[in-house]
Amino acid sequence: MAKVANLQCSTMVYDKRLIEHIIQLKKGKGEKIPKLYRIIENLYSHRISLFGLEIAECIIKTILILDIPIYKDFILRMITYLPGSPYFLGNYLRGLYWSRKFKKMEKNCIIEEGVTIGNPQGVELGEFVLIDKSVSLGAKFIKIGKRVHIAGNCTVFGGGELFVGDYAAVSTSSVIITATDTPNYGYRASGPMVPWNQRKVVFGKVHIKKDVFIGPRVVIFPNVTIGEGSVVVAGSVVTKHIGDWKIISGRPAKVKANRDKVTLPDV
Repeated sequence: MAKVANLQCSTMVYDKRLIEHIIQLKKGKGEKIPKLYRIIENLYSHRISLFGLEIAECIIKTILILDIPIYKDFILRMITYLPGSPYFLGNYLRGLYWSRKFKKMEKNCIIEEGVTIGNPQGVELGEFVLIDKSVSLGAKFIKIGKRVHIAGNCTVFGGGELFVGDYAAVSTSSVIITATDTPNYGYRASGPMVPWNQRKVVFGKVHIKKDVFIGPRVVIFPNVTIGEGSVVVAGSVVTKHIGDWKIISGRPAKVKANRDKVTLPDV
């Protein structure tokens, strides 16, 4: 008999603020606003339609997370590879699915096509988080603050922990390592197919503080904190703690300059 976990309905995955935000972005770029977005905006503006949407979401979530062998694997694959932006449906269904799998997911998070998540029970997302196309999240625990963008083809791996502060951005193809084999002290470093007593694995935490900008193709090693507002230049390798409001680059990365502090209000 099918086993259904966590039957209670949680809050809706999107609200009117997300649709308004998308419309504002399109206006800012001079793009035409599709009629679909106007229709969705109207749906989120009326109590009766909101009530209907809430019931529909509850039913769809329950169907998506049915714990039936083969079926649940099919659903995961289908959900993962449904087309993402500029299309609405794929991202919406992924929001419904992952909202019941994650430890915590606040409203208006977008999880794009091709995103893979190794340990969903250890993921917490603040509101308005964008996990872009083909991102791989594989750490033991991941906590991401609000208004964060993890760009396409980024990878987070290892058995450690990742903490990302509000308004941070990680650019395309960056790699965040939360645990790694250490090829020192006579140990082997060829990975999980070697007996455990022949390996020396470093498990750590990576802290990316508020308003940090990580450039493309950056590599961040375990047990590193990147201070508030700091910028990591493209292609850098971060192996040590970095202070607040710095600009760093190089392999290994070193401080090159200071960055002006953000003075805009939080939203």
